This record gives sequence, C-alpha cells and structure tokens, in this order.
Amino acid sequence: MSEFPESQMSPLPNMTLLRLSKDTRHRIYRYLGLASWDGQPYTFALNGGTAEFESDFKNFNYAPYPNLFHGLLLCCRDLYAEAAALLYSTNLFILHYSDPTPPRRAGARTSFQALCDLTPSALLSLSHLKIVINESACHQRVIEDRWVCCLQGNFEYAVSGISCWKGWHDDHQSPLLSPPSTDDHHGELAAAHSVLTDWHSAAIHLLSHVTPGRLALSLVCDIDPRHPQALDIAEGVVGPLRRLPRSYLRECNIRLATPFFHAVGAAATPISNPSSNTATTLTALPRELRIRILEYTDLITPTKDVIWTREHRAYTVAYLGWRAGDPQPSYGSQFFSCGDETNINRGNLERTVSGCFCRLHAAFSFTCRCWAPPGPALFLVCRALCDDARFVFFSGNRFTVPDHKLNPPWVLPVLGFTEHSGAVPTYPYPFERFAASDFLRNVVPTCALAHLRFLDLMFPPYRPGSWPEKQHPVMQDWWATVDWLRGKIDPPALTLRLAVSQGTRDTPSPYYRSITKRDVETLVEAYLHLSQPLAALGNDGLARFYARLPVPWECTDDSVARYRSPDDVHGDDTVKERVERYVMGDRYESLYANGKKEPDFGDIYKKYCHLE
Repeated sequence: MSEFPESQMSPLPNMTLLRLSKDTRHRIYRYLGLASWDGQPYTFALNGGTAEFESDFKNFNYAPYPNLFHGLLLCCRDLYAEAAALLYSTNLFILHYSDPTPPRRAGARTSFQALCDLTPSALLSLSHLKIVINESACHQRVIEDRWVCCLQGNFEYAVSGISCWKGWHDDHQSPLLSPPSTDDHHGELAAAHSVLTDWHSAAIHLLSHVTPGRLALSLVCDIDPRHPQALDIAEGVVGPLRRLPRSYLRECNIRLATPFFHAVGAAATPISNPSSNTATTLTALPRELRIRILEYTDLITPTKDVIWTREHRAYTVAYLGWRAGDPQPSYGSQFFSCGDETNINRGNLERTVSGCFCRLHAAFSFTCRCWAPPGPALFLVCRALCDDARFVFFSGNRFTVPDHKLNPPWVLPVLGFTEHSGAVPTYPYPFERFAASDFLRNVVPTCALAHLRFLDLMFPPYRPGSWPEKQHPVMQDWWATVDWLRGKIDPPALTLRLAVSQGTRDTPSPYYRSITKRDVETLVEAYLHLSQPLAALGNDGLARFYARLPVPWECTDDSVARYRSPDDVHGDDTVKERVERYVMGDRYESLYANGKKEPDFGDIYKKYCHLE
C-alpha cells in the first residue's frame, strides 16, 4: 500500500512523444543528434564520446556528445527500439581495443566490452563499424584537409609520417608482436594470443547478430611483420571473417601491417575462388592484343612516371597535386591518395572516415585505387606473359632514378635538412656507386633494358669536392656500367636526361651558400665527367639527350647577393649546351632544329628539377 492517498498520487506520464507521427519523432531525434540532417554519418566512439578532434575542415558535421540523447534511449522500450535503429543505422562507430584517451600508458584498459554491451537489436541496425585492435600509423580519426597516408612520406616529407607522428604521437602504438628486444618474442606472442582470444569472443557476438548485407566493417590490427609468428597472428585476426559468406558484409576493409609485406597482405585478402585447370585465354590472343590489354593494368601508372629510390629499393609514384590549367583536377588523386579531401568532395566521406586501408599498407579494401607496383602473380603465369608485362612496364613509363632523395631533391646525405653555421663541411661521395648504376645493373632485368624509353637520372647538388673525380671507383663503376649497357639497350628508342637539382633562398644553409670560382671549375668538371661515358650511347644513335644542370657561377660571391629565381638560374644554357653537344655530337642540332624545344616531361620534372 502506498503511504499517500490515491487521489494525491501523480498520474502516470502521458507518452505524448509516441503519439506524434513517425516523421515528427524522427525530426526530434535529429535535433537531439541521433542523426545528421544532411545524411552524412556522424562518427561516435563506442568507448565513449565522439571520435573527432578539432579540424579546419569546414564541410564536416561534428557529432554531438551522446549525453544529449542518452536519456531518450532510457525512456521506454518502444522509443529505444526506434531511436536506436536510427542511431546505429546512419552513423559510423569506432571501437578502440586500447583506451583511446591520450596519453596511452602501460597497463591502459583494453577491452571489447563496449562492443559486447550492444544489444542484438542495436547490432541488427548497425551499418558502419571500425574496430581498432592495434594502430601504429594513419590513426587520424577526423576528416582533415591535409590527410596524408603515413607511407606517402617517402616523398612529401613536409606532410609525411614525420608530421603525422608530431601531430598524433599520443595515438601511436607499437605494432603487435613488437618485442622489447629482437631476441625476446615470447612475451609479445603471449600478449598477442590474449588479444586474439578477446577479439574472437567479440567477433562471435557481433557477427551472430548483424543483418546480412548491411554492415560495413573496417578492422585495423597493425602487426610487426618481422616477427616469426606474424603470419599466424594475421591469420588469427581475419579468421572470424573468413568463415563468413561473401555477401554477409556489405563492405570489408582490413589492415594488418603498416608497411607492405606480401605474406601478411595476402592474409588480409579474401580467399579467392579455386583456380581453373583450363588454360587462360589471354595467352591464346595475338601478342599485339595482349600488349593492349596489359596497358590497362597497373603496369602503366596513372601519370606514366615511375620512381625508383635506393633508399626504399622499390618502385613507386608521386602525385604532385593539381596545378592551375590542368584538366580534370580531381582525376589524378583517385589513384594516389584514397583518403584525401578530393575523395571527400566526390561524396566518399564514409570510406575516408573509416581510415586508411591503402594498398601501400598490408591491407585490403575495394575502395583503394592507389597505384602499387605490380605483384609477382602476373609475372609468374608463364614466360610469354612475363615478357609482355616487362615490355609494357618498362616501355610505357618514364623512370626517374634520384641519386639520393626525390623530395626535397636538394637534401644531401651528410647534411640532411638542418642548417649549418660556419664553413661548409667537406665530405667524400657517400655511396659505393651511383643509384643509376645500381638501378640498371641490379634492378632492371637485363632482358628488359631494351624496353626502356625514358630514363631520368637525378642528382642532388653535391658540394665541390663531394662529386667523385674521374679516377674515383664510383666514377669508374659508372663508366663500366655505361659500357656494359651498350648492346643491351635500344639507343634509337631511348630518351635520356641528366639533371642536377639546386637549392634556393628557401632551402636551408649551406645549400645556397656562395662558392669560389675555383669551386665553379670543379663543378663543371664533375658534370663533364658524369656525362662523358654517355657519349658512347650518343654514337650508338641515342634518340635524345637533355641535360638540366645548375649554373655554378650563379652561386659565386659576386652573384649570390642578388637573388635570382630558379628559372633565371637555369637561364644560362652554356653548361647545358656544352654537355648536350658532347653526348649527341653532330646530331645535337636536331634536338632543337626547326624551333624544337625540350619536351615537357610532366609534373615530376617541373616540380623537382625546376623547384617551382
């Protein structure tokens, strides 16, 4: 019995919200923040709160704090069912296995409990979920106007993994299986197995209740691929997903390691259909048709420019952005930065928020179209297709081989990016051979050298005294390499360019420090020593040769005080003409006859040789 008379008891609340029309109720839900007005998904952290940080990106709708609508979800069962269905079906949710609140400390909370707490009805409506078990790179959880994959830092050093680490160092985690020492793998392996146990339990709860064909799942678990058990752990991470029917998930993105590692990357790829014993029809086609088909594969890069650096010993490409006057400003970026704002402007906001599942990582995603070097599968089908693929790759692209770094091209291996006070240090040439010699002898298959059509050899502005002299072992190796090339390349089909970059007033000292007139003579001699062996190729009928050499006397004491633009620095063609005449001989006039000019070799040439 109540202690108050029945007449004094408050009546049961009148559920006026449920009496409203469904459209009206949904408008109220949107005002409370359960869904956005423009249809773009909010991003919520299942661990608590929203998943965005502050950004200058103006077109992004920040998610409200969940406490604004938490009470609504507790009102009654009917309201919860309707509101939760809207909340989980229209927004993206991120779950971090480790506590996402910086700073990360040893012993921080690790749990999938937030995922296990979701009710079956909520999981039925869930449409976007990102699970981060371990994340060692590309951890931005916000739409940014300068989103850059950490691995693109090979070239864009100013917005690379370096700046990524500076801006997000609190979120950086060591890869799973990273031991405290290279000899102790047991402790990290036990911890990894503990993580897998938790993940498998959470995956069973998740995948047994989601609606087939509704959920777009993104999974990040960066593993150290150097660990001897890395492949086994990678297989364990994707194990719960491999048992699903192909149509069970609407979309699936998986990343298993920050650097690309073929075996680990293969673990992220869905199981392919069993191969057929029947012969492929491609080999039955005439060679001309096979070549045309292969030209539409990754063998031809979007810009037809391929870069090989001795630092990474891999082929890659660099997208330098859209310049005024270029057609289709958004076309190129779709093949280079699958998470940048260009894709956001195309309406691909969902996949960008999900994170970076670029092919540059050991990852799988149907949405990434970034160029990556062709894998070995195509070259191992048969000898005929291998020969065709090599022909397409080496004849259809321009190859740039920087002797040190491509960006910035003026950085020297000894000095680095920093400024030095006082006298410029004297140091010998720091490598055992030119990168060009390494590339031609050890990278390009000997049988494919004849397929090369464009070869750009780029050198940083080595200081006087750093260029190897004519009798130096590096220069002797260069002469031997060029002599070895004769008879293996196709000179009448090859265009060769020799380029030396130069610093400007914007580059750190001593890259634009003045030199003496004696130093000028030393640099000119170095240019001639570098180009002298190429004269043999000119005698063999080299199609075209161009030199792009800084004018050293523009850096003498008499002229360094008056700054001249890079175009002016290259304006005096005396050294350029001298070197080109030496290589091409009597055919030099044909390079510029009838008003001919040096052809435009594309963005890489403009960006890095001219330093625009």
